[in-house]
Amino acid sequence: MTDTPDLTAIHAVYNDPQIEGMEALYAAIAEQLNSGADFEQAYATVMASGGPIAATWIRFCVQCTTRFSTPPIEADFLAVLEQFSRQQLERSQ
Repeated sequence: MTDTPDLTAIHAVYNDPQIEGMEALYAAIAEQLNSGADFEQAYATVMASGGPIAATWIRFCVQCTTRFSTPPIEADFLAVLEQFSRQQLERSQ
């Protein structure tokens, strides 16, 4: 059985995303969080809107498949996205 990446490994790919546009993704989710949405609602709204921001997320996820030998647990991967989005929210206030 192979080990799934831990949060440290997941943080490493977010810290070096190798994809343009991640800051815009964090900002879009942060904007939804700032309006009172919880993370799941904010994420769903941003993804449902489509466009370049949702495309950035898809490219990031696809690119990450080459950076992990075993895919991370989805909840852990999204938890780090939430952390980065909340950090963006804090910086914007």
